[in-house]
Amino acid sequence: MKMEIRLGLIGCGEIGALRAAAIKRLSTRQLVAVSDVDQDRAGTFSAKYGGAVEPDWRRLVQRDDLEAVVISTPPHLHAQMCIKALESGKHVLCEKPLGRTPEECREILEAAAQNDRFIATGFNYRFYPSIQKARALLDSGIIGELDHVRSYAGYSAKDHNHPWLHDVEIMGGGALRDNGIHLIDLTHYFLGDVAEVKGFTRDRVWNFKGCEDNGFALLRNQAGKVASLQASWTEWRGFRFLVELYGTRGCIIASCFPMMTKVISTSELGGRTKSKTHFFPLVHLREHLHSYRWVVTQSFVEELDAFARAIRGETTAIATGFDGLRAVEIAAQSSTSSDETELAYASAN
Repeated sequence: MKMEIRLGLIGCGEIGALRAAAIKRLSTRQLVAVSDVDQDRAGTFSAKYGGAVEPDWRRLVQRDDLEAVVISTPPHLHAQMCIKALESGKHVLCEKPLGRTPEECREILEAAAQNDRFIATGFNYRFYPSIQKARALLDSGIIGELDHVRSYAGYSAKDHNHPWLHDVEIMGGGALRDNGIHLIDLTHYFLGDVAEVKGFTRDRVWNFKGCEDNGFALLRNQAGKVASLQASWTEWRGFRFLVELYGTRGCIIASCFPMMTKVISTSELGGRTKSKTHFFPLVHLREHLHSYRWVVTQSFVEELDAFARAIRGETTAIATGFDGLRAVEIAAQSSTSSDETELAYASAN
């Protein structure tokens, strides 16, 4: 049974607009109120997408006519906004990364537990068609038992639309918390609970203070399965996003932009392989006609639906607050282990 949910939205920038467009597509979701530091932008936003303008976000989260709040602001504001919304009795869907540090994320999770509210992290890549197909294929057993994961996300920092994306005080770090945070979540999503993290970072290209250009991580889960990942701000060939799942009888390769999933499998170890590529024609068409923003908005539609069902206690693919915490922990641990290695190397020389 479809159930209505009344939402407030904080942050009327580009991502907030895509989330509002997604809310508008769902008849069971109503945008009741919006808030932004720029009052003129909030007014224009309200006229286009609906919702009363609340000049102060604190008043928005305290409204009695809201069940949940969507937070689409820069990361340095996430902790205080999430905690206040949770303490006001609202469920929360927060844009990634959940916080700048593991400590901020844990404070958010503690507030959710103390107030018996649901906190979700906006890892909308889980709802991209290529990733959904990869999940279904892996769960079907077509490549046997998962052995390891290899993943990569990259683009050039010259394409940054907002200076705060490389401001450590706002983001908490560089590539691993930007495009890399989606990659970390998906790697964790497929690999399972991560028990050990090792990493290295490089920051000598763009020289953004406290923000790595490239982050490399090696993960191992409780069962000993391994994943390697790299998040880059120095991908000169344009945007690339790839997750590769290797099993005992084949592999699954999922990419975004272009959106496709390829599976190579065999019925027996060492046997002849067969290959099949899954394309998503409607997605390609809509992306061509309306840009990648159509794909993002559609993923937000599915994420919002999963969010509402998770609030009701259903099991969905939505990333929880714990998933958000784990992704930030892995990013932080990757950077920390790199720092420790550099100190050890310097001491030895």
